[in-house]
Amino acid sequence: MRKQKWMSAAIIGLIIIVAAAFLWENGNRNYKINNLTPLSTIGQLGASLGAGKISNGSVNKQSSQKVPSPATPNKVYYRNKVIVLMYHEVTPEQIDAGTVLVSKFKRQIELMKANGFKWITMKQYNDFILKGTPVPDNAVLMTFDDGYESFYQYAYPILKENKIPATMFIILNTVDNPRHPGIPKLTWDQIDTMHQNGIDFYNHTYDSHILAPTDASHKATRAVLAGPMYLEKLKRKETNAEFKSRVKTDLSKAQAMLKEKLNNDIDVLAFPYGAYTKSTLEVCRELGIKITFTVKPGINKKGQLNGYRVNAGGVKNNPDELIKLMKNGAEQKAKKLSSPFDLLNQGPLKTLEQVIPEPDKHRKSVAVKNTKSQTPAVNVVGSGEAA
Repeated sequence: MRKQKWMSAAIIGLIIIVAAAFLWENGNRNYKINNLTPLSTIGQLGASLGAGKISNGSVNKQSSQKVPSPATPNKVYYRNKVIVLMYHEVTPEQIDAGTVLVSKFKRQIELMKANGFKWITMKQYNDFILKGTPVPDNAVLMTFDDGYESFYQYAYPILKENKIPATMFIILNTVDNPRHPGIPKLTWDQIDTMHQNGIDFYNHTYDSHILAPTDASHKATRAVLAGPMYLEKLKRKETNAEFKSRVKTDLSKAQAMLKEKLNNDIDVLAFPYGAYTKSTLEVCRELGIKITFTVKPGINKKGQLNGYRVNAGGVKNNPDELIKLMKNGAEQKAKKLSSPFDLLNQGPLKTLEQVIPEPDKHRKSVAVKNTKSQTPAVNVVGSGEAA
């Protein structure tokens, strides 16, 4: 009995000592303890003990991060394939979970240069996918979604300075339209300037980057290219024929505007939210849109009409880890635990993240009335195979 009491007292004492040490190390960070879960608290303590002293709220990088892999500029990581990188916003400060910092974006480019990756245009990608026209070893296509004005301010100057071609997928009805709800978008003058300097612009729908209810309750919403939506005026859901007609009208309007404004000679579409169905693909093919893009990670081979994209943006982006992933042919592997603190930092939710892809939490440019701004929970058709 005495031994049990002694053990309990020893454990309580150890907890007090560790907690005191933690508060001493982090007392100047003004943490609100109510915002910390037990796992996150333990995780931060693990960082302090196992990854170097914390200073000003951040772990010492030299002691916590692995030393970047040495550059291998002459190595072939993959051949006759293309990695397509996907971005949303590039900004100096972290606006939300979907943006990537300018500093990280520059670091990505430095590493791609140092490691022998070769940037290609959308025209080169189109000819490779449809005709098998050769592309350089370690080929990379840079793509950006939604047409935010911040692209012109921050990403474009960096791309131009480094002579990197890129593609921006724009929502046509938001261009030069200050009355359209959402984050400020590009103007046609800005688009014209960039188009003359290596930036291509393709279809991200005319105005279908939205979520809509699927029934009268409005409890469930999904991307409007991912299936029939509920029609408020008619008090019913669209038929499949009505759905296809709506999609066809939207996409063809966007195509016509791109040809009129930019003289586009090929048609390419990136699905908003990466959501589509078999019927959506049928409409695309009817309109002559042979090349489409999802948000599924992977690498693209000849004939991969519905392309994979690797998310290179977001608050969690680590440029060095991105390059490692690209060197591995965009094949994502489960993380290995190297210490007990990895398990503490990871926690059950982090473990699930490795199994369940994280939804796109980027700020939505448009909101539908009575719907929440969230990534649609839809079952999209297609496995990413050539379609």
